[in-house]
This record gives sequence, structure tokens and C-alpha cells, in this order.
Amino acid sequence: MTDHFDEFSKSLAEKSVPRRQSLRLLGAALAGAILSPLGVSSAWAGYRDPCRSFCRCSNKRQQQACLATCRACNNDPRRMCGRCGSYVCCSAGATCCGGYCTDLASDVENCGACGHICDEPGNFEQAACFDGACVYPCVDGAIECNSICTDVANDVNNCGACGNVCPDWAQRCTDGVCDPCLYPFILCGGVCVDPTSDPNNCGGCGSQCGDMEACLFGFCESGW
Repeated sequence: MTDHFDEFSKSLAEKSVPRRQSLRLLGAALAGAILSPLGVSSAWAGYRDPCRSFCRCSNKRQQQACLATCRACNNDPRRMCGRCGSYVCCSAGATCCGGYCTDLASDVENCGACGHICDEPGNFEQAACFDGACVYPCVDGAIECNSICTDVANDVNNCGACGNVCPDWAQRCTDGVCDPCLYPFILCGGVCVDPTSDPNNCGGCGSQCGDMEACLFGFCESGW
């Protein structure tokens, strides 16, 4: 717009410029003055606020809260989670699943994708989500024997180590040792003892009762 008025001013200063050309320059300047604001308005009209497009709360207070949360999400509604009145902004890398923010790389109930729940773990396994995939490592104390998590402390076929099968005369595995004692006796220091009544091994190996106590059903009791 300023350029058109400059040209018009120069034409008035120069006597050699025909009257018709001066009028043409004046018309261009006036047209620029009128249409320039319309151009700005058109530019703004073409802009869609992603937050206002996402927030459709009927309650004014909730609408303002939704917009504020969206602004905090750097105007990215994809990071919004919840509903009107309870929207939160998920942190970078988190995903909204079922109304709460979660990490698809480590959530066993949304592993790799929303709603993808890892299967129930087998014996001596625990379910885990690692890098978006379900994995089933052994629990503490168990090890893999032939690709199966095994409690080597109590398994007669893998007693103390994979493949260590207890013999017929010791068909129990206690703390990783083949045990020849019959129930309820247990092996303590190479000797079969009854943990339900032995005051020196009451309830377990090495659990001693006091001088005035007796072992009853695996518990030290006084007054005897």
C-alpha cells in the first residue's frame, strides 16, 4: 500500500507525468488501502486452532481448563488424556490409553499398543513388557531348564541344578538338596528332624526355642 502512494506522490511532483497515469496510480493506492486488511483477515480465517478444535466442553470452566492443558501440551491435542474436567497432558513418549497416560514400551496391560495385555505368566515366571514386547523372565530363585522356568530348590527332577534328579531313596528336594526324610521330617545338617516338635529346629532348621519353651506344631511355646 505504501509503495502505491509513493508512486502517486512522485507522479504529482513530476509535471511530465500525464494526468491519466496519475489517476491510475491513485486508484492503485486506494485499492491497496482497502484490500490490505481483508488479506490479513483471510490469513487469520485460514488458521485452525488445534486446541479449540479438540476442546468441546459444554461447561465454560471445563472448556477453559481444557484449553489451558492443551496449551501446556504445546498445542498438541494428541498428548491430551482424560475428558472434560479432568484432562491432563501426557509427558513426551507417553500415550493415552483408557483415560490415563502410559508408556507402551513397558506397560504389561498396554504393551506395544493400547489394550494389548500380556498373557498370564507360567509357573515361576513373571510377565513384563520390554521395548513394547511381552517377555516372561523367571522369578528370583528360579532358572531356565530346557527353556522352562524351574524352582531348583524344590524340584526333584532339577534339584539344585538343571537335570539333577533325586534318587529313589531321597524323593524330596529341600533347598536344592535331595532329601531322604519322610514328611513331616526335614533334613537339617544331614539329620532328619521333625520341625513340628524339635525345639532345636522348631518350624525350620536352626530355629531354637528358649530354655523354658517347647516346640508345638512348629511354634515355640512357653509355660511348659
